[in-house]
Amino acid sequence: MNELDNKEKTTKNTRKNIREEKKKKINKELKNIVADKQEIIELRKKRYILEATVIVIIAIIMLILLCNKTFFSEKYETSSIKIDIPLLTFFIKDDGNEIILKTLRKSDYLKDYFDAYLSNLDRYNCGENKFYYDTITKTAIYDISIQKTFGIKTISIKYQNGDEECLCNTDGSSC
Repeated sequence: MNELDNKEKTTKNTRKNIREEKKKKINKELKNIVADKQEIIELRKKRYILEATVIVIIAIIMLILLCNKTFFSEKYETSSIKIDIPLLTFFIKDDGNEIILKTLRKSDYLKDYFDAYLSNLDRYNCGENKFYYDTITKTAIYDISIQKTFGIKTISIKYQNGDEECLCNTDGSSC
């Protein structure tokens, strides 16, 4: 009977050891899972911060572009001039005789666009004065130039308001 008791104790000890080993193994796996979960939470926080930063930057850029007079418009219009311009063109300045715009659009596209626009206007040759005249807005366009600087194109439009007879007047008399 003594041997039988010893066998039972040994079996109980072995079972107890196996249970303890299983518990240790499970606890170790749980710790790893908790560590992995914390790591996932940290990665999600970083991702959230990155996404929020990108959204804020995009919102600021869109606000700047929306506040611009011409970026989402195909016309530039003031009390003194109304002219068609390409979409996605950023207004820089208008000093009353010249409009300055900037864009990322291709030079070939801009050239074709302005050629098509000018072809719809009346052309005048008054001695050395050559210009395109818009009878609706009474605006003469003398020159449209496009300069390229590192991918950004600067569009310069030189214009003057008035009647075509006055603009052609070379004898110095006032209109």
